Amino acid sequence: MKLHNLFTIILLGSLFALTACSSDDDNLNSEADIIEASIENQEELLQNTPSITNEKVTFTLKNSPENYNFSPEFTLSSGASIEPGNGVELDFTNDQTYVVTSEDQQYSKTYTISFVYDEESNTDNYRLFSFEEVSSDNEGNYHEFYETNSSNQKIYNWGTGNPGFSVTLAINEEELIPEAYPTYQTTGYEGKGVRMETKSTGELGAAFGAPLAAGNLFLGEFQEITQPDPRQGVFFGRNYAYETAPKTLKGYFKYKRGEDFQVNSEEGSSLTEDGWNAYGILFEKTEDDNFLRGDFTLDDPRIVSIAMLPEDQRVEAEDWTAFSIPFEFVEGKSFDSSKEYMYTIVFTASKEGDLFNGAVGSVLHIDEVELLMENPE
Repeated sequence: MKLHNLFTIILLGSLFALTACSSDDDNLNSEADIIEASIENQEELLQNTPSITNEKVTFTLKNSPENYNFSPEFTLSSGASIEPGNGVELDFTNDQTYVVTSEDQQYSKTYTISFVYDEESNTDNYRLFSFEEVSSDNEGNYHEFYETNSSNQKIYNWGTGNPGFSVTLAINEEELIPEAYPTYQTTGYEGKGVRMETKSTGELGAAFGAPLAAGNLFLGEFQEITQPDPRQGVFFGRNYAYETAPKTLKGYFKYKRGEDFQVNSEEGSSLTEDGWNAYGILFEKTEDDNFLRGDFTLDDPRIVSIAMLPEDQRVEAEDWTAFSIPFEFVEGKSFDSSKEYMYTIVFTASKEGDLFNGAVGSVLHIDEVELLMENPE
């Protein structure tokens, strides 16, 4: 069973990118991107390799530092320059802004560079996600969910497929507001929560066999549209800093399925109507890759434990309803507190959204998500 490409609109973004080729009239490069980021002794200092999205670079620290003075280095698009320069020491107590300028001097991109310490991941054997805080100061004006640590730093643990859906909105000349996207913040079980809707991708999507995009939310990030497989640009996972294995994934949901269930995959469908999905995965870090990419499968040898929404909980609910999903170890696997792990939690409004099967108008609400760990011996 594959759980890849929940964010079907990423494919549309990929196709759009293929049609947006730069002119050959000028030999100078017009790209202005940060490709890689690093700091000295980063294996000792960082939880993972730095996170790079279209507008942000985040260095997540293993421990709370004595100060936030760092000298980051960046690999850029060919011929591009960056200001402040590579290796310049700055105080990252507050986020710093960097500007990358293309080799041909015609384009520039602004990045927010952050050094953060997510101390919440080291508390007790319990974690609560309430989805109370969002920002929408990105180019697409979509919601990005974050938490605030004791130093008032924003920790962006959750990702969505919203960045890819910006392409659809732009082509259809729709207003770029949070409510136009598949996933955004709304009224929750307590305070605020998350609304996910399966949306049409319009005539362009239908022409390429991808007529819908399932609203989704996941621990990880959408980094970029990649070629030739756009799923490689999705990174599932956040650092798991607990001393015992995850035991249960809990929370509250509401769900209304859309009326017209479409089967667009050549593989067909195991469903006769739409249904939501939720799962959690614990997996081992490796030297080669600390994340599960968007095309991973459940037989990935790194996976240790899985919590999968049971069929009897995949139902419609007009009122807020509790769900509870136990983690089960993969055969032959166990938890070893001396090892380093990652974990992800994923929600989607259409279970088979990865196959382009679903019903436009299916709506999932999620709030007060709890991750409970086993009690220490």
